[in-house]
This record gives sequence, C-alpha cells and structure tokens, in this order.
Amino acid sequence: MNRIRTCWSGVLAAVLLLSCTAQAADLIALGVPAGVRMTAEGVVISGMSELDTPAGAVSPGQAAGLETGDILQEADGVVIDSSETLADIVRNSGGYPIQLVGLRGDTKISAAVQPVQTTSDGAYQIGLLIRDSMAGIGTLTYVDPKNGTFGALGHPVTDVDSGARLPLETGSIIPAQVIRVEMGTAGKPGELIGTYDFSTQLGQLDDNTACGIFGTLTNRSLYAGQPVLSTAEAEEVHTGEAEILTCVSGSQPKRYAVAIEKIAPHAADSRNLSLRVTDQALLEQTGGIVPGMSGSPILQDGKIVGAVTHVLVNHPNRGYGILIGNMLEAAG
Repeated sequence: MNRIRTCWSGVLAAVLLLSCTAQAADLIALGVPAGVRMTAEGVVISGMSELDTPAGAVSPGQAAGLETGDILQEADGVVIDSSETLADIVRNSGGYPIQLVGLRGDTKISAAVQPVQTTSDGAYQIGLLIRDSMAGIGTLTYVDPKNGTFGALGHPVTDVDSGARLPLETGSIIPAQVIRVEMGTAGKPGELIGTYDFSTQLGQLDDNTACGIFGTLTNRSLYAGQPVLSTAEAEEVHTGEAEILTCVSGSQPKRYAVAIEKIAPHAADSRNLSLRVTDQALLEQTGGIVPGMSGSPILQDGKIVGAVTHVLVNHPNRGYGILIGNMLEAAG
C-alpha cells in the first residue's frame, strides 16, 4: 500500500458548464474513496524558471511565448509521451531551436524555444517545469449497475500548480482507504489523507471533463447489492435538508446531513448548489468539507441530486456541488 496526500478540490479551476439536457437515470450512489491515476496526453507546463548562463539569466520557455498550463504534445515532430522524452530532445538538441506544438486550453499552439547551456554543467535546458502524470484520492459519485459506467469528482483533474485540465491518455481507478483527516479551518481547507493499492485495479478512466471524470468499473464488489436510486431533474432540487454520502475513515461511506441553501442550475462552473454542513459528527471530524470529498453524492428526497465539488476556503463548513444532470450530460 502506498500513502498519498494528493487530492483534488474545486478550488483548482473555473470551468465551463453547458445547460443540462440529460434525462433522469437509475444509478447507485457510491461515496467511496478511490485512488485515481492519470497519464496526460502530452506534458503540462507547471512552472518556468530562469537559467544561469554565461550570458546571464534567461528563461527560454517564457521568451518563446509559452505559458504555465500549456500542454506540450510534440517536439520537432516527435510525440511527447513523457517528461523524459522532452528532456532527451532538449539535451540532444545541440543548441538548435526546438519546435513545440501543443494546446493552450482548446487552442492549438506552436512555439520555437531556444535551448541554452547552463553555467553549472553546460547541459542544454529550456527552463520548463513539466508534469506528465497525476495521482490522488477522490470520491466516486455513482455507477450505472447495468454497464458499470461511473462518474466521480464533479470537476476535472487538473495540474496542481497551473490549474490546467489534463488531457487524458490513460487512467485507472484503484482501491483507497482514508487513514487520517486534517481538519479544515478558516483559511486552510484541510485534507483527506489515505493509502491506495497499486496491485488492484477497480476500473479504467475514459474521460477527464469539466464536470468530472468518467469510466467503467470492472470490479462489481464496490456496488453489488447496493440500492438503485433515481436521479433528480434540475427543477426537482430545492433548498432545505439534504445528505451527502462520503467517507472520512476507512473505505465505507456514511450519510451526513447538509442544507442546500442556493441553486444555480446554469452557473458558469461546477457550483450549481450552495451547501452548508449541518451534521455535528462531520463538523467535529473534518470541520466541514475538505479536499478529497469532491465527488461525494448529494441526496435529497430519496434521489441523487448532485455531487460535492468545492470547499469555501474561509468557511470550511460550506461548499458547492454540481447537479447530477450536468455530470450525466458530460458523461455522454
């Protein structure tokens, strides 16, 4: 088992939501913690640095017009499938400019970056801090018992430094357990700390969208025998009492009381529902909503109405959720 601290909270990115046209479905609410592993389709620029050269300090990436959050997918016509691939191309460049191709959001970009030799070792570098994969704990929201398709998180997996949504190349879901909670306080959102097991795969990821991650569970033990619930249409959701199904210890979720205080079906990001934790037991354990709880299903009137997505950093007993219809729309 490997201990991880990385988790995703809705403070990472503001994302566009389309109006929901998905029909009601019969699903199983999960609320189960899971390890999420992703390899990006390319590498993400998570930061830039200045390099010491005989001519002075320079930042080749910045000089080429690259930005933090850009996704680099090709270098001189070679597909960048890992950070090592790009590093090898730079090292062997001989100082000649490298033509990089990639994405900035949904826009294709191209830039010629000039490698420079550093004073310390004479190696060619371009001053980019890059990342090609992510791993963390999240919460599975629902599964369709007919075919095993699932949704989780309610917001995208993003680069922790730049906030850029990672274009998915491969990904998997693996078992996880919450072993400790760092309580959220005003100004500090807290954290679920857990372990996960690389030796077992529960399912595969197919898509990383603005409204969550989606794929197929191959291990039915996560939901076999669990009750099937209907999903609520947006107009059925109302302010007042509700529950979230989440896990703050071990791997078995529990129901905790919350209040839905505001509904914004067409919000510009995954903040359709304003939530306030009212359950004293959850407040005593976590302070409210903490990163790692993203994806916890929200239940009201016996139906699945949405999933937790964000925590309010200065008010950890409050947060936001996405309507389930918007998740289903994104899942296709």
